[in-house]
Amino acid sequence: MDIKKRTELLFRQCEQLKSMPGFYDAVALHYQLSLDSYKLQPLFYKIILQESRFNIVLAICCVIFGQKIHSVSEIKEICSRYKIASPNSVIAIVTLLKTGGRLTTVRDESDRRKVQLEATDKGMQDLKFYLKGAFTPLNILYPELSLSEHTLEKKNIRRTFFSRAAEMIFEGITYPNVLPAAGVFVNKDGGRLMMLHLLIEARKHSSANKVTLDYSQKRLAQMFSISRTHVRRVLNDAIECGLIEDEEGSKITLLPAFFETAETYAGLYFAWVLDYLDLNSQTLKADEA
Repeated sequence: MDIKKRTELLFRQCEQLKSMPGFYDAVALHYQLSLDSYKLQPLFYKIILQESRFNIVLAICCVIFGQKIHSVSEIKEICSRYKIASPNSVIAIVTLLKTGGRLTTVRDESDRRKVQLEATDKGMQDLKFYLKGAFTPLNILYPELSLSEHTLEKKNIRRTFFSRAAEMIFEGITYPNVLPAAGVFVNKDGGRLMMLHLLIEARKHSSANKVTLDYSQKRLAQMFSISRTHVRRVLNDAIECGLIEDEEGSKITLLPAFFETAETYAGLYFAWVLDYLDLNSQTLKADEA
């Protein structure tokens, strides 16, 4: 299937997922599991989950696990070629992952000029823990899948997952290109979880497309290990983009554009996971029948 058809299928999957009765439960579980990971290493995750950095990490995983490419020079070349990140940004993320004990570097025996990357046990455990938040919520929507953090332990499944991810990310099928409105949140430290938090809190109380919430900048800052100034900056950007309205006191109104953006963000996230696993909602629906 060519990338255009896969992208069209991705959006069809997204819309189908958004219409399923368990969608908000799946989003809430994804948020909670992601927050569990985040709270264990908040300084790391607030940095790494910012969209441009996250795409570098995903690209590194793609080339290590999906394409049998391990050298830093090749990863820099690929990220530069596909406009994912500059060589300096790649080195910064590699250094962060290496310093944190998630990656290790070795010299290529056949070419000592090349530095190869390998995932450490800690790196693999962190990857599994993070992917629990991607896989487990899909069991609410498709119980027959029985996905878990152990799903990628089989090398053939892991290779398929990251090979298919590489095909998408290297064609630019990423949030900045397919859902730019989400950039208000996902391009900021702690932003994507803040967006999901506001969505889940709103849906606890109402299914309306305009909802006013009580909120505290201090609480949001503490939850996501960011400053109140940073929270204010994110919310101001969201106001300018027509996603929210600021009310008097500690109240915030989420507008229809916010719900469309946040729900499409979550739907695309789940649709990408299905795509990378080489599954699709049509096939799953047919299997159920």
